[in-house]
Amino acid sequence: MRNPPTLVLRILPWTLLWLALAAPDRARRAHGDDANHTPLNRWDAAPESLADLRAVEDQVRQTAARVMPSVVALRIGSTLGSGVVVSRDGFVLTAGHVASEPDRDVVFTFSDGNTAEGKTLGIHRGVDAGLAKITDEGPWPVAEMGRSEPLELGAWCMALGHPLGYRQNRPPVVRVGRVLQILPNLIQTDAPLVAGDSGGPLLDLEGRVIGIHSRISRSVRVNIHVPVDVFGEHWDRLARGDAWDEGVAGKDSPEVRAAFREAVAEASDCTVRVQCDGEEAALGTIVGRDGWIVTKASELGGRITCRDRLGRAWEARVVGIHRPYDLAMLKIEAANLPHVRWSETAEPAVGQWVAVAGFDDATALAVGVVGAPRRAIPPAGGVLGIAVADAEGGVRIVKIVPDSAAQKAGLQVDDVITHLNGKPAEEQHGLIGAIKEHEPGEAIRLKVRRGERELEIPATLGGIADAGAKQQRLERQSGYGISRRRDGFPEVLQHDAVLRPADCGGPLVDLSGGVIGVNVARAGRTETYAVPADVLRGLMHDLISGQLAPGEDNGAPDNHSDAPSQATRLGEGT
Repeated sequence: MRNPPTLVLRILPWTLLWLALAAPDRARRAHGDDANHTPLNRWDAAPESLADLRAVEDQVRQTAARVMPSVVALRIGSTLGSGVVVSRDGFVLTAGHVASEPDRDVVFTFSDGNTAEGKTLGIHRGVDAGLAKITDEGPWPVAEMGRSEPLELGAWCMALGHPLGYRQNRPPVVRVGRVLQILPNLIQTDAPLVAGDSGGPLLDLEGRVIGIHSRISRSVRVNIHVPVDVFGEHWDRLARGDAWDEGVAGKDSPEVRAAFREAVAEASDCTVRVQCDGEEAALGTIVGRDGWIVTKASELGGRITCRDRLGRAWEARVVGIHRPYDLAMLKIEAANLPHVRWSETAEPAVGQWVAVAGFDDATALAVGVVGAPRRAIPPAGGVLGIAVADAEGGVRIVKIVPDSAAQKAGLQVDDVITHLNGKPAEEQHGLIGAIKEHEPGEAIRLKVRRGERELEIPATLGGIADAGAKQQRLERQSGYGISRRRDGFPEVLQHDAVLRPADCGGPLVDLSGGVIGVNVARAGRTETYAVPADVLRGLMHDLISGQLAPGEDNGAPDNHSDAPSQATRLGEGT
């Protein structure tokens, strides 16, 4: 096995830097030593004085500045993560769940905002290790790959990454912690991580990569990293693009998914990849042999093309949109296409196996079971962006979220809301419930008491789009992301097959191979929604006939839970 690249620079994306090696003399002497105290002589000791703390501080600052250029943010479809460049020709270490599959397109964003393009390579799913490669011409800034085997408990470390995703004008964020546990395939630290950090580097205080961020738990002390030695041991397989598991095959392992091959074979021939301006947007389901394709409407925009498993590509136009179900009908100029076979079985039962037809091969893309009886998914309610408390004659505003609908409307702290749309606001929970009955983007009328004055104030409700809400959503993801439109559906089937948002729009089949629905939203860590086949078949005529042509009022407003707004619920407010 050839050795992985070891290079001179270092990076700090979303990982924990631990300090396992002796500090340079200059760091120990930086601020002078207490006459009665022996300064830190190893980066795994607990500091005992201000001199020790200053030595660590100096080392962290110097190392962070040096390695920052090699820490990158990754965007793979709708998945966001972090990584670190470890070779001048562009090899990037990341987490296996960020890379997801070999040969996927990647956009790398550096700390200065510049971007590069590349591909995912190998994935060792058993330990969550992934490798990617920048395909644009280098050379690239790099971090040195260290060793995880010599690590000691208590070693100081640094974690760098992009919490909650890349943000313009914010470099990779630095966090510091210590190594709390070392096992053959994981390192635990208390350098705090969050969604978006996945794939970033854990560094020692010299700036060497000792691990890659993998996962977290509720406790901020439990942050798990893949030891960097794992990448060295499996470098050849990762570099040539292998994807494998070790140990017991999981539900989504290739071995288990292969058992569904017969069930998905027919539907896979009826699945296309939908691209918008050259980017993956969704899958599509061929429902008519003369070029009719159903897909997810809210992901469409720009120039639309469809590509089938044989490599054939067609430009597509949107002929119908059904907003309540977020479905679009595309038309391509083709004939004699294979089209789906609808299931003739009764209502899918809770616990019944389902599989998502793949596009690149005849193996199931994902598998799971029906998780709940079909039901409606109500839309997320509108948000005013205030925290409130009961007051005499109404509800008093105690806090206003910056850039919220409330602030834009001119509401102020200590205003007392007495009426909403002409109806009395007698207590806080009633007001909160009344506001939630309205959708994002909807206008409301408030009567407000401000001191001795009575005011009429109009406001346009926003949606949940603040950083706190985004963090909650990210923390319940599986690493695959969630769909922008994922609520407000009149009726869906819920299942637990794990999909990327860009893989919605394709067919969902039972073990007979019959299509029981079309996936329409990845809604959370445990749920994916599909429009039931009987519902879709009932909409087919309207989608094809022009009755639901784009731009027409076809049953629902464009608003949904990601409507552009900074308004948010705050505590018990609304």
